[in-house]
Amino acid sequence: MGPKDTLLTTKEFASRSGLAVTQVTKLLREKKLAGEKQAGKWVIPESALPSPGGTSPTPQRNTKPPAKSAQTSRSSSAYSVSEFSAMTYLTEAGVARWLKQGRLQGTQSPGGEWQVDAASLELPCIKNLLRP
Repeated sequence: MGPKDTLLTTKEFASRSGLAVTQVTKLLREKKLAGEKQAGKWVIPESALPSPGGTSPTPQRNTKPPAKSAQTSRSSSAYSVSEFSAMTYLTEAGVARWLKQGRLQGTQSPGGEWQVDAASLELPCIKNLLRP
């Protein structure tokens, strides 16, 4: 954590990242998320938040397909919000929020149902949130 980094509580981080507070705490305990305890409470640097759109130094089209794609036998290259949520530590509400904010790539049907592009699994902000 840098000296100028703003520190967030687990609740603040969860709200801004689309994760549940319990998921944030679990990621901290498993050292999958940078943070430390201060006065008995977890604090996370603001820099640990995924950037909008998942900025990456290399274009995502040039990356290998994720190993997780073998889990599903779907022939399409998109997942429903609930399927994507089950593959990551994001809640369904978090996935929907990230789609609306443009952090995830997807399409919305005329009926309002979202489909998350499989390419979103390659975003750096999502790679850290994939379930084992």
